[in-house]
Amino acid sequence: MAGTSDANACAESASTPIVSPTNTRSSTHGGRHIPQSAEVDTWEASVHAATHAINQLHEYNRDTGQRGRSFTLPTTPGREATIPVWSGRTQWLRQLRHHITHTTTGQGALTTHSISIERLMAVATAHARFADSTTGRGVTASRQLIAHHAGVSLSVVNRARRVLKTLSMGVELERGRTLRTREYMAAELHHGGQQHQAASVWALSSPKSIVDATPPPPQRPSRPRRARAARRLARHRTRPQQSTTAASTAHPQATGADTLSPGTYVPSHSLSLRSTHQRAHARPTTSIPQPRPLHLQRAVATLISRSPVLARGHIGNICDTIQAAGIDTTRWTGDDIAQTLDRDTTQRGWTWPTADRISSPVALLRWHLTHIDWTGPSPSQHRTAANARRRREQHTRRTAIHHRNAIQATPEQREAHTTHRRVDLR
Repeated sequence: MAGTSDANACAESASTPIVSPTNTRSSTHGGRHIPQSAEVDTWEASVHAATHAINQLHEYNRDTGQRGRSFTLPTTPGREATIPVWSGRTQWLRQLRHHITHTTTGQGALTTHSISIERLMAVATAHARFADSTTGRGVTASRQLIAHHAGVSLSVVNRARRVLKTLSMGVELERGRTLRTREYMAAELHHGGQQHQAASVWALSSPKSIVDATPPPPQRPSRPRRARAARRLARHRTRPQQSTTAASTAHPQATGADTLSPGTYVPSHSLSLRSTHQRAHARPTTSIPQPRPLHLQRAVATLISRSPVLARGHIGNICDTIQAAGIDTTRWTGDDIAQTLDRDTTQRGWTWPTADRISSPVALLRWHLTHIDWTGPSPSQHRTAANARRRREQHTRRTAIHHRNAIQATPEQREAHTTHRRVDLR
């Protein structure tokens, strides 16, 4: 076998013609294409150019700080340096709430852009969720994602962003747009998928005027923890102690050697001040969540059957929305809620959008419920009261007929009365 292979190799070498390096044409031997030096050089130049382009895209992604599962628009160099960082997520939200509730500038911004305090704070909380915890920058979430987390519509997100711009507590560094060719390739290199558009880039800020105008949070009075622990220890020590025999009888599995064992009995007089203090301030156990009332679940199930568009939302979220609107489902059934929503929509001249045009049906339901007064009697209560009134009228009418029939003379009485009159006439 080895001799055959060598023979074939020699035969092939002998039959291969000698090609000049300056020949730009390709040669064909035995049906195979043999690239010449010019073609090899062109191919190597193409590979080198492609590798260089990919390396440049990697460097571009590193320089622009790409992270996460999507490509973000790069900001103008030096733009972020002119924006004050925020005071932290909690403090920034406190500053915003204080400014829109206690200053004429904040209240005027709410009136100008037609947005309530609750919706503005919901959108601001969603922005703060995606911001860098140290600087407040790097908010690259899309409007759809912000609206989903805030439970509002896209128009509310736009109005809330205008308020943040007016108060200088939110700055749009880059406006969302369609990616250019180089950015499109960099995005594909970054996350491996196709991305044609990128969201706006925002930075949350705490201007000095806002920080100075916001009062500090109230200080909680310090509690004498050590004194409280000492009192607990004193109470333990003053309790009558059980004897070792009694303790062994009450806890036969205790040996007194391992104090970390769940079954070990530890006498109360051996508790130190540190252990008593830790037990006194131990974290309470997590309470078991209680199921939602059955009448609430029935009302929501009926409402979903009347409005199939709500079937896209989770039934638990719809239950929470009904409860947040202050609807007493012991009085308002699902049919009552659906009937009231339809009547209110008709009176306002509105029409319910189709399912393909609603991105968040639960948010639309929450918004609609807040514009209706649910404190009055429900349609079912009106029907019950009308039925009771009708039954009383029927009972009164039957009683009157019975009384009339009771005082009406019988034929025998009328005959006897006629006979008596004839006798008197004679």
